Amino acid sequence: MSKAIPEREFALYADAQAAYGTHLLTLHRREATGCCRQCGRVHPCDLRMRGAHLIAHYADWWTEQPDLVRPYAAE
Repeated sequence: MSKAIPEREFALYADAQAAYGTHLLTLHRREATGCCRQCGRVHPCDLRMRGAHLIAHYADWWTEQPDLVRPYAAE
């Protein structure tokens, strides 16, 4: 791993990771019982937390976010 990743490839990877995090958040939602609809565990389940962490971690590189979320990206 001594070779640096080109910026464009990393941006694509960040987009994919953030999209996967969004997918996890969409699937693992709370139902009326307070459990996860997808896996039945107590909400927030581990996969929902993983999705949130992916989005939070890759948010700075995620190019698919709307401009309202990252107004500084237009500069």
